[in-house]
Amino acid sequence: MSDNSEWDFMNQKSPLNSPGESQITVNYIFGVFCLLLLIPTLMVAFGEFMDIIDFFEYGGDGGDILVWVLYTATIFSILLISGLYFTDSKFMESDSIRISSGFFIITISILNLISRLHDLREEGMNYGFSDFWLDFLYWPSTHERLELVFLGIIIGFLIVKKR
Repeated sequence: MSDNSEWDFMNQKSPLNSPGESQITVNYIFGVFCLLLLIPTLMVAFGEFMDIIDFFEYGGDGGDILVWVLYTATIFSILLISGLYFTDSKFMESDSIRISSGFFIITISILNLISRLHDLREEGMNYGFSDFWLDFLYWPSTHERLELVFLGIIIGFLIVKKR
């Protein structure tokens, strides 16, 4: 009974993958997926930019380009920084870069939120929802824009949070 070697198997490491190792693989796959989503995002952003250029003939202004840059930079930075974060990129190893990246996503998402709320106020007045604008929020095209912004803020906080 003095030899406890028969119970020592509980303290030995298994040669099979542990749950932590498989989690890294899932994180890596998710990060690569985020990085791959940058390609269609850039294609759609380029199409939107071409539409904005066409609107200049019909009264568009430089503010349209600034809003496009803000909206495109928001989704692009969320995908890029999330992809780098989940693939455990060497770029994101430093805590200061990780925290700065998270705060960048939070800041650009808040700017996006302010811009979208301003757009919603203008659109609501155009459609006659100036009195009770919550009716306007039920439209999918309206609340989906706000959901993106709030998800960006949440993702930024998750990136800032230590792993």
